[in-house]
Amino acid sequence: MPKRKFYQKKRFMISLVIAGALIFLGVFGALYSSMYQTTSNAYIDEYLIKVTPKISGKIIELNLDNDSIVKKGEIIAELDSSELTGEVEELESKFYEMQKKLKSFDDEINRMNSKIKQTKIDIEIAKINLENANSDYIRYKNEFKDGTVTKKDLNNAIDNLELAQEQYETAQNNLKSTSEILDEMILEKSTQMDEAKEILEDLERAKFELSSATIISLKNGKIFNLNAKVGDFVSNDKVLFEILPDECFIIANFKKLPNANIKVGQKALVKIYSGGFKKLSGEVVEMLPEKQNYIPVKIKIIDCVDKYNFKKGAKAFVRLKR
Repeated sequence: MPKRKFYQKKRFMISLVIAGALIFLGVFGALYSSMYQTTSNAYIDEYLIKVTPKISGKIIELNLDNDSIVKKGEIIAELDSSELTGEVEELESKFYEMQKKLKSFDDEINRMNSKIKQTKIDIEIAKINLENANSDYIRYKNEFKDGTVTKKDLNNAIDNLELAQEQYETAQNNLKSTSEILDEMILEKSTQMDEAKEILEDLERAKFELSSATIISLKNGKIFNLNAKVGDFVSNDKVLFEILPDECFIIANFKKLPNANIKVGQKALVKIYSGGFKKLSGEVVEMLPEKQNYIPVKIKIIDCVDKYNFKKGAKAFVRLKR
């Protein structure tokens, strides 16, 4: 058999190396995909916190500077609330007086209802008395014709009938007038209740604004971009400063795969593009509602992140170990 030429051997060796490399990459890719799940469809969730007052007012206390460390729930600023305090006290007094007035209306309405109940009983009694007096009158009238009773007896029966009629009509008139008074009182109470409701709404609004004069930290973190000082009058759309939290979360969207097995507590490797692609350790802390083609998860960065100026929405790469 004739020997192959050198260039034929060289071409054969290159093909063999390429085939071997492809096989190696295929095997490595299969092993890698079986060990890790990755996605570049990830971004930084809510991160930097812009602190703006909920109401407008003058800053009377601001005990912090840039790089100050704050704790969640800590009071970090106070606005002048003297006018709001006075308004709350005035509205509380008005609401208290209105409650007393409504209580008085309730007592009077209950009294009138009791009176109506008794008047209805009086009407029933007067009706029975009237029926009896009318029966007596008819009987005495017939007996007077027969001569078995005197004229005086008949006149007494007539007087009793007129008295019973008068008592019956009086009881009916009392019921009518008492019912009219009760209706007026109920209407007036309804008006007073509407007024009380308006006062209560104003009171709740004033209390909310008063509580908003105290600004507290929503996160643990570091103050930066301080843009206010004591004595400044600030509006409710002014950013006073920002808080760089000591927590950072990533929202990562992984493709739905048959062998996907993502769970809370799973360790993650995170790379933030804007952070020089530095490797950061993370952990899955929440499984979010699934989307059509993706499984979104929330990942907390375990490493200290306050030295990085990450921004909300910054792109990231995430790798989970199966």
